[in-house]
Amino acid sequence: MGYQAEIRDSDVIDGLSIRFLKLFGMWRALNDYRTTGKKSIIIKLHIFGSLMITVPYVVFQVQSFFTIQFDIQKVTFVNLHPLPALQMCCRMLLFWFHMDRVCRLYDMIRKDFINIPEYMRDSVRELYIKTNRTFNVTCLVIFIWNAGIEFIFIVFPKVSVDYVQHHTGSMAAVKTGRKKILSGWFPCPMDEYPYYEIIYVYEAFCLLWAATLLNVYFCMFYQVLMCLYAQFTVLGARLSNLKLDFPDFGLSKRHKNIIQNCNYNLYQELYESLRDHQKLLRYTDDLRKFYNPLVTVTLGIGILLLFMGAVQILLGKTSDPSFLFQLFQIFSFQFIEVSLFCFGSSRIESASTDLQFAIYCSDWYKADVRFRRAAQMLMIRTRKSSTLTAIVMYPVNLETLGAIVQFTYSTAALMSGMATN
Repeated sequence: MGYQAEIRDSDVIDGLSIRFLKLFGMWRALNDYRTTGKKSIIIKLHIFGSLMITVPYVVFQVQSFFTIQFDIQKVTFVNLHPLPALQMCCRMLLFWFHMDRVCRLYDMIRKDFINIPEYMRDSVRELYIKTNRTFNVTCLVIFIWNAGIEFIFIVFPKVSVDYVQHHTGSMAAVKTGRKKILSGWFPCPMDEYPYYEIIYVYEAFCLLWAATLLNVYFCMFYQVLMCLYAQFTVLGARLSNLKLDFPDFGLSKRHKNIIQNCNYNLYQELYESLRDHQKLLRYTDDLRKFYNPLVTVTLGIGILLLFMGAVQILLGKTSDPSFLFQLFQIFSFQFIEVSLFCFGSSRIESASTDLQFAIYCSDWYKADVRFRRAAQMLMIRTRKSSTLTAIVMYPVNLETLGAIVQFTYSTAALMSGMATN
């Protein structure tokens, strides 16, 4: 990777908050890699710490299949909590092995990523602020919701040790045994002192670590997505402001020279917009390729968690309100992540295709033939929308979200019928 310039706070587009990146050291890690090509100690700590806390948990869960009794309900329940941790590890590994691509994509966070004429600086600044306001609020809501989930799981544990060790079937039917945070099994007397206390602290640390990093990496990847949307939006605003403020008839030779100069300047602005659009397309292709495994894993685990939740609630006949509330928290957070990826991709799709209307709103009918031909070529190029993909070629947008909701409803209806019969 060739070294890149550091991104300073003053380079960031207006209205975009990078507080969460600074709080968890990701901003410094990105700039260190951009300028030196070396991975920061923060990233190494994330990888090393995640391996240290997840490897024992995974080993014990594999061992549990040969030690304790299982049925479909218990398998569903025991595997409910490790899936978000798997998602966290996938995101960190993707970031670790593709930091050069991430740093390149973060060029889109710059306010000078595309060329903005001086007369549009104030309006573009307002547009950036308006566009980024939604992203800032989204990240804040995710972190608050995540903190609430962690607090409830740690302070009000609902997993019975007796159910994990000795029972199958409905978890609600087991009233005995001390309560733990996660559904994992450990090769020790889990309800005895000091094993119970050690496991409680270990699971609390696992939950805090995994949930926090899951949100940090999600917000970091989602930020790049929203910056791409913001750049498409600003480019559309620039194209719609290509104006010629003079009448096109009854002018003298001197005025015709003025018209030629104005047409030339207008064409130069359109030419710069063409170059910016080509630049955005290159970054879109790079982002689509990089995000494909990320979006695939997010959608896959989201669908799997929803399916497992339906099985656990309907077949397991879980009636404990507090446990149902915890399940709702897990599913709602996962659904929020899936929805935001679909929503962000759909917004990019709309912003990229809206460039056609932005060109139409310019004064192309007043401009010369050269401008009209260039505008026509740009309109043809913008017919193809820009979206994320999953499983290599499947487009991700709001229709994808609707398909996931429909699949979940169909699965729940099928499980309900099975449980009734």
